[in-house]
Amino acid sequence: MHHSPKYVQIYNQILKMIKQMQFPPGSKLPSEEVLSSEFNVSRVTLRTALSLLKEDGVIQSIHGQGHFVVQTNEDIDYQGIEVLESPVSKSLNLKITDREVYYHDNKGSEFTDKIFGVNDANYLTLNIWYKNQDQNIANNLSILLPETVKEFGVDLSNKDQFVQFLEKDIYKKVVNSRLTITISDRPINTFKRKFAPTHSLILMTEDLYGANGLMIAQNKYYIPSTLFRTTLMRYPGELVRN
Repeated sequence: MHHSPKYVQIYNQILKMIKQMQFPPGSKLPSEEVLSSEFNVSRVTLRTALSLLKEDGVIQSIHGQGHFVVQTNEDIDYQGIEVLESPVSKSLNLKITDREVYYHDNKGSEFTDKIFGVNDANYLTLNIWYKNQDQNIANNLSILLPETVKEFGVDLSNKDQFVQFLEKDIYKKVVNSRLTITISDRPINTFKRKFAPTHSLILMTEDLYGANGLMIAQNKYYIPSTLFRTTLMRYPGELVRN
């Protein structure tokens, strides 16, 4: 009789315990020492099972803190990053508990003149740092022209208006956006804030376009690779063409 490998059995046991709410969403799993003792397996076997649970989005690990059950949105109508709004909350496996915002007024550059089709015009950089407790888990750097902010009547000194504008309201003027996902080449230590521990950052670059075909804003979303997980619904090509 064929038996599943031990790490698969441990995977299934932990998954069952999670589904039975012995480990509810957001809770911390017992330490590896405790789990390996309870299941009577080696650390290597346990870690293999845990790595598969991480691959499947069931748990996520935070450096120095341990393993946590991922909070899912199964009871909420599905919305992926194909929806025209900020993709940050749909690309994290941790809950956002707070946001820090700030902005800078900058002199025109060759790059911004080119993407916005202007000549030596000042531009704004708007920053949102997303937090889980005391850790920075994502950063949104938005580049746009001052007149775009004025058009929406946003008071950038008001945190709620700032966040609402970048995450929701600006998309009311957007006809389409192009989102490119890569590994960031930018050194982690060059950011003004310190990210949660990670070896690399996922970079989502989003260009927002209006009805006239001109770029309204460019958003750059930086997320630690250990915290990144997103979903995109895909359809047959015939449906897209029709």
